[in-house]
Amino acid sequence: MPITCSRCGRAGEAMAQPPMPTALGAQIQQNVCPACWQEWLRTQVMLINEYRLNLVDPEARKTLEGQMRAFLNVPANRPR
Repeated sequence: MPITCSRCGRAGEAMAQPPMPTALGAQIQQNVCPACWQEWLRTQVMLINEYRLNLVDPEARKTLEGQMRAFLNVPANRPR
Protein backbone atom coordinates (compact mmCIF):
# COMPACT_ATOMS: atom_id res chain seq x y z
CA MET A 1 0.00 0.00 0.00
CA PRO A 2 1.61 3.30 -1.05
CA ILE A 3 1.81 6.14 1.50
CA THR A 4 3.28 9.61 1.81
CA CYS A 5 5.36 9.70 4.98
CA SER A 6 4.23 12.30 7.51
CA ARG A 7 7.84 12.79 8.68
CA CYS A 8 9.97 12.93 5.52
CA GLY A 9 7.24 13.61 2.94
CA ARG A 10 8.46 10.92 0.55
CA ALA A 11 6.09 8.55 -1.21
CA GLY A 12 6.75 4.87 -0.68
CA GLU A 13 5.46 1.61 0.63
CA ALA A 14 3.87 1.28 4.05
CA MET A 15 5.27 -1.05 6.69
CA ALA A 16 4.15 -4.64 6.17
CA GLN A 17 2.62 -4.73 9.67
CA PRO A 18 1.70 -2.11 12.26
CA PRO A 19 4.65 -1.54 14.62
CA MET A 20 2.35 -2.11 17.62
CA PRO A 21 -0.99 -3.91 17.99
CA THR A 22 -2.97 -0.74 18.76
CA ALA A 23 -4.90 1.97 16.94
CA LEU A 24 -1.76 4.12 17.17
CA GLY A 25 0.23 1.33 15.51
CA ALA A 26 -2.25 1.27 12.63
CA GLN A 27 -2.08 5.06 12.34
CA ILE A 28 1.72 4.90 12.19
CA GLN A 29 1.60 2.12 9.58
CA GLN A 30 -0.66 4.28 7.39
CA ASN A 31 1.40 7.47 7.75
CA VAL A 32 5.08 6.68 8.41
CA CYS A 33 7.66 5.04 6.14
CA PRO A 34 9.80 2.16 7.42
CA ALA A 35 13.00 4.28 7.30
CA CYS A 36 11.53 6.98 9.54
CA TRP A 37 10.19 4.33 11.92
CA GLN A 38 13.71 2.88 12.23
CA GLU A 39 15.05 6.38 12.88
CA TRP A 40 12.43 6.78 15.63
CA LEU A 41 13.49 3.50 17.28
CA ARG A 42 17.08 4.79 17.55
CA THR A 43 15.88 8.16 18.86
CA GLN A 44 13.55 6.46 21.35
CA VAL A 45 16.48 4.65 22.97
CA MET A 46 18.36 7.93 23.34
CA LEU A 47 15.32 9.63 24.91
CA ILE A 48 14.72 6.78 27.36
CA ASN A 49 18.35 6.95 28.45
CA GLU A 50 18.64 10.76 28.48
CA TYR A 51 15.47 11.32 30.52
CA ARG A 52 15.88 8.06 32.48
CA LEU A 53 12.32 7.07 31.63
CA ASN A 54 10.91 4.10 33.52
CA LEU A 55 8.40 2.63 31.07
CA VAL A 56 6.53 0.89 33.88
CA ASP A 57 5.37 4.39 34.87
CA PRO A 58 2.27 5.47 32.87
CA GLU A 59 3.47 9.10 32.86
CA ALA A 60 6.79 8.05 31.30
CA ARG A 61 4.94 6.10 28.59
CA LYS A 62 2.71 9.12 27.96
CA THR A 63 5.80 11.36 27.66
CA LEU A 64 7.45 8.95 25.23
CA GLU A 65 4.27 8.71 23.13
CA GLY A 66 4.12 12.51 22.91
CA GLN A 67 7.76 12.61 21.80
CA MET A 68 7.04 9.89 19.22
CA ARG A 69 4.01 11.73 17.82
CA ALA A 70 6.05 14.94 17.52
CA PHE A 71 9.02 13.14 15.93
CA LEU A 72 6.88 11.27 13.39
CA ASN A 73 4.47 14.18 12.86
CA VAL A 74 1.50 11.96 13.77
CA PRO A 75 -1.25 14.00 15.48
CA ALA A 76 -2.99 12.82 18.63
CA ASN A 77 -6.43 11.36 18.17
CA ARG A 78 -9.15 13.82 19.01
CA PRO A 79 -11.51 12.82 21.81
CA ARG A 80 -15.03 12.10 20.62
